[in-house]
Amino acid sequence: MNDKTATIIPGEEVKTTLSKSEQRKKNRQDNKGSKKSDSSGEPSVGFFARIFNFFVEAKEELAKVVWPTRKETVDTTWRLLVLVALAGLYLGLVDSVLTWLLGFII
Repeated sequence: MNDKTATIIPGEEVKTTLSKSEQRKKNRQDNKGSKKSDSSGEPSVGFFARIFNFFVEAKEELAKVVWPTRKETVDTTWRLLVLVALAGLYLGLVDSVLTWLLGFII
């Protein structure tokens, strides 16, 4: 099976979809020729440009997030509270038994 697929959209040029590995390879090749490097080998990008780029990329990533519904959030919260209560009861019981055993030994 071929990894490249062509999508034809009326009125636009033909677009091809690359596999992830081909896309990474292409990005690496593009980055090699376009970025200047200083003596340390790091790309010369300004401090504020990097900060701005970080926030732009963070906003793009947050747009991809699938947020839970209110019902899912409430349901998960109740389950968590019940689990915490059961864990607390279990640990309290173990603590009481161990305290009783320690008092019995001493």
